[in-house]
Amino acid sequence: AINVFGGLAFFIMGMTLMSDALQKVAGERMRLFLSKVTGHPLLGLLTGVAVTGVIQSSSATTVMVVSFVNAGLLDLIQAIGVILGANIGTTVTAWIVSLLGFKMNIAALALPALSIGFFGGLMTRDKRKALLDVLLGFGLLFFGLSFMKEALSTPENLEMVKGWMGWINADGPLSRLWVVAVGSIVTMVIQSSSATMAITLILAFQGVIHHETAFALILGENIGTTITANIAALGASVTARRAARSHFLFNVFGVMWVFAVWPFWIRFIDMLAPGSLTSSADLPVHMSVFHTMFNVINALLFLPFVKQLARAATWMVPDKPVTAGREDPIFEFINFRQVQVPELAILAARKDLQVMGGEIQRMLGLIDELMRNPDAPRGQVVTEISRIEARVDRMADGMVEYLVRLSQGTLSYEEAHEVAALLHTTADYERIGDHCELLMKLLRRKHEKKHKFSEEARGEILDLSRRVQEFLSFTAASILTRRDILKTAYGHEDGINEMCKDLRRRNIERMSDNTCMIEGGLIFINMISSFEKIADHNVNIAEEISGIR
Repeated sequence: AINVFGGLAFFIMGMTLMSDALQKVAGERMRLFLSKVTGHPLLGLLTGVAVTGVIQSSSATTVMVVSFVNAGLLDLIQAIGVILGANIGTTVTAWIVSLLGFKMNIAALALPALSIGFFGGLMTRDKRKALLDVLLGFGLLFFGLSFMKEALSTPENLEMVKGWMGWINADGPLSRLWVVAVGSIVTMVIQSSSATMAITLILAFQGVIHHETAFALILGENIGTTITANIAALGASVTARRAARSHFLFNVFGVMWVFAVWPFWIRFIDMLAPGSLTSSADLPVHMSVFHTMFNVINALLFLPFVKQLARAATWMVPDKPVTAGREDPIFEFINFRQVQVPELAILAARKDLQVMGGEIQRMLGLIDELMRNPDAPRGQVVTEISRIEARVDRMADGMVEYLVRLSQGTLSYEEAHEVAALLHTTADYERIGDHCELLMKLLRRKHEKKHKFSEEARGEILDLSRRVQEFLSFTAASILTRRDILKTAYGHEDGINEMCKDLRRRNIERMSDNTCMIEGGLIFINMISSFEKIADHNVNIAEEISGIR
């Protein structure tokens, strides 16, 4: 028994390593390809087939889809189309195992792949290592498969496993439903439909289970694999959770119609697959045909009803009710479960940093309101500024935690550099928020002490605030595009610095000729310093966006 579980561990390790390495080699292009999905769901279906066929993981594809939906790059209809295709693309693994794992000498495949992948990986650290990791994962996968096959080939182990599996037998409608549930639960637990498919193939090949039990387990595995996307969607946007739920609905509805036509479906599969359905040696190919045809026909049946599937998912995940006085959520795009897909995690961080920049501009707008109307009721405005500043602080704390967790994963050099830049941007935005709060406190002190600005001074400080807000708006708009904005940013900074220098000179002149009281003039100078520091931090952000920090 220990050899079976040991072989399963090697298989899952190899499958994970191969999938992760394939994502490193082709993942960025696949994600770019995926982000361009538009129009008819058929295009999404074909995209899902292609992406999953390349990276060899329907779970990875569906997690990507959920992340794209959460980031607002795909809508629900487009996402469902891709998920339909992902179910088809994942059948490639079963074909690899059934055609190579049972028809060829596994040692002839596994040992060379392990040797080249491992020793080659020791000698290189660039992108070629990812290609060698694909080979290493391939070798581990078949090494684990060989372990499981050999463990089940001995008479004593075979009889023991048959005793264990005696209660799993799809010889009637109710028992068939039970076997589907078993397949679902096992797949949910080990989080790999490919691994449970491999186990099922070996059990069938060794004669432990007959064809109907094997087919029912495959149906259960198709339901169980949907749990990954639903876990990834926890805490994500409503639309992202609907996309994950549609994956579950699609596979459950598929199992229902196959149950309805079970005897005809079995005969249809037997007609398509070579060999005898009752032969253990031929059963793995029959199972691969069953797996492929189920997902292909299920996708084609539901493709015209994508909108109806979306409505069902919407019914299952309704919009959140708006509750008066409820505190805003910290993030709009970040989901901590996205860290397993670095490009999407970084994109979500950029979008929420843009939100943080927008919140800071709101604070400055409210500060302008306090300056324009010094005698107007202030309590509500001051409370709102404090609330926004507290949210900016919470966003900064959450962003740091998120980016640190992301940095602990496997990142390329470029991704690691960008995560570091985003951490610096977060710190700069937090400091800008602190300076906005300081501006509010200076205005509150001015109001409480009944100090007044001259009309000229108020006009000057409002003009400076406008210039700083324009600079902030320009920089925040560039966070997603990541274009080189340094020339324009330095122009903004130089203009603001010159303006601050000129305003200080004018303020000293007003205090000298008693046009402005000294106490009010000192508050004015402190406000100029805060605006100047806001601009300085914003230049840092521009440098981080442009990639020179």
